[in-house]
Amino acid sequence: MTAVCVIGAGPRGTSVLERLCAWAGDRPLEIHVVDPFPPGPGRIWRRAQSDLLWMNSTVADVRMFTGPDTARPGGAGALPTFEEWLTAVAPHELSGELAAIAQRLTGRSFAPRPLVGAYFSWVFDRVVATAPDSVRVVVHRTRATDLGDGPDGEQLVTLANGSRLVVDRVVLAQGNFEARATDEERELSAFAERHGLQYFPSGYFDQARLRSVPAGEPVLLRGFGLTFIDCMALLCEGRGGRFEPDPDHGLRYVPCGREPVLHVGSRRGLPYRAKFGYELDPPPLPRFFTAEAARARGVPVEFERDLLPLLMKEVAGAYYHEFFRTRPDRVRCGWWEFSEALAGLDWGGREWDELVAKSVPEERDRFSWGLLDRHLDTAGEDLQEAIRGHVADDLRRRGDPAFSPELAAVRGLLSAVGVLFELVEADDLTPRSLVVELENGFLPVLSYLTSGPPPRRLAELLALSRAGVVRFLGPGTEVRAERGAFRATGSLTPDVVEARCLVESRLRTPSLLDTDDDLLRRLFERGECAPLAHRDQDGSEHTTGKISVLACDHRLLRADGSPHPSRFAIGPYVAGVHTSASGPGTSGFFAGSDLLARTALHPTLTTATR
Repeated sequence: MTAVCVIGAGPRGTSVLERLCAWAGDRPLEIHVVDPFPPGPGRIWRRAQSDLLWMNSTVADVRMFTGPDTARPGGAGALPTFEEWLTAVAPHELSGELAAIAQRLTGRSFAPRPLVGAYFSWVFDRVVATAPDSVRVVVHRTRATDLGDGPDGEQLVTLANGSRLVVDRVVLAQGNFEARATDEERELSAFAERHGLQYFPSGYFDQARLRSVPAGEPVLLRGFGLTFIDCMALLCEGRGGRFEPDPDHGLRYVPCGREPVLHVGSRRGLPYRAKFGYELDPPPLPRFFTAEAARARGVPVEFERDLLPLLMKEVAGAYYHEFFRTRPDRVRCGWWEFSEALAGLDWGGREWDELVAKSVPEERDRFSWGLLDRHLDTAGEDLQEAIRGHVADDLRRRGDPAFSPELAAVRGLLSAVGVLFELVEADDLTPRSLVVELENGFLPVLSYLTSGPPPRRLAELLALSRAGVVRFLGPGTEVRAERGAFRATGSLTPDVVEARCLVESRLRTPSLLDTDDDLLRRLFERGECAPLAHRDQDGSEHTTGKISVLACDHRLLRADGSPHPSRFAIGPYVAGVHTSASGPGTSGFFAGSDLLARTALHPTLTTATR
């Protein structure tokens, strides 16, 4: 019998479990699943949290199965997406408020995380129930704290409850592990303790953690991404405030009196861009940015030198396809004529610019990166009004099909994720380019453009700002601990905001260098795993802190660069392409789980035999 231990039972661990069951066939297989949180949802999607915390993908974008599966003889056949599950299964599985919420949702809705967690729980249970008779699944509701090699190559997994598992292969799928507090966070915590202040370090926030945030006082929140959106919802609506329709602005906020005054800022000074409120049928993508085109200059490739021009051509091509389709009166030729000419040109060159200028006469109609990556312009404006205007304009552009070429451009951008995943899995990028240009450069910008909150959340942000409950610090936010208080400033205003409470409304970047995960820390200290890093000629080192794996099969790499034959790692903390566009429901998500499962069950499998 083959024994596999999957450490982590969230969506990624569940996906690996499903693929192991799919490839088991008649092979006797025992799968141990280790996680202190409920199997299926794990920590992030567990049902024991407020339904004010939403997921940032639509209902239609979430699925945990690939569909009818010929690799699962005797399996359950086609299994439901989240949207199908809400209709066919949820009415029989849920009760109370979650059942009522489920009835109101459509494919374009953003579901509360506890409801998504209910789906992930059902998925896990369904995978176990439909596994082949030769497969046995054992769940351990505890943590894995260490991992060692046995005398004959067996893997010894030590659990926090004192027991030990002896298995053949181990899969690390913990998701976004916690990082230890930074030096700055420790200093701020000590300052707060000395002066009777409140300091909330980075991490995941729920109502219990925020309960002691004082009402009616100014509170500094550093970080304007999705963690801030969670804090905003919990500290305002979560304390009893409510939103009502407003004929002039769409929404207005009615305070409950228990809210703090939230002063929020960040480096950019703006929230992530809203999700689009409509759909369109883009052209077949990708067209220009393909793996074959990327490799045409030879392998290995560099992102900025070899891939970025192709990616920008893809994005611009998708934009112009939609522009020509919807605005024939604003162009001087037909789409096919323009498209054929475009195909033979390099993006951004003189001939490209000449073709665009001749075909699209108005400069405001032409594609530019600034349409997507928009920055704050406050010339002559009050900062609060300027940011409200920026957010309102973002909601308008992302909610009105009149701006559909911008959605087409984003679809072109997202089509690149699958190609990038393929290139990274094939080890086609240089280490420097993967670390410096892709992971530390491009992917954070991609998240800002595509991983933002539901439009409703930004409409609520505007209502809270008009009500004076939220105040914007602007870009370049800096926080100092001095004279017995926390003091915040921004680069676009001379104002200084003083507060007795500081919330780090952002997540720490998961890093193997300072992980709080006992298992990963011990493996790292012994050189049994290592972060992906690149050292420049001048000796400076660049790293994402993510775990290095053998790209072609997810085997864990030791500090000396050698792959461990029986250990694998997968998920957002592993080096590679991980964005909201590579989560549950996407081809890259399924492909990674499938590749890992096949390799774990067939350890002699090589790239050549695949």
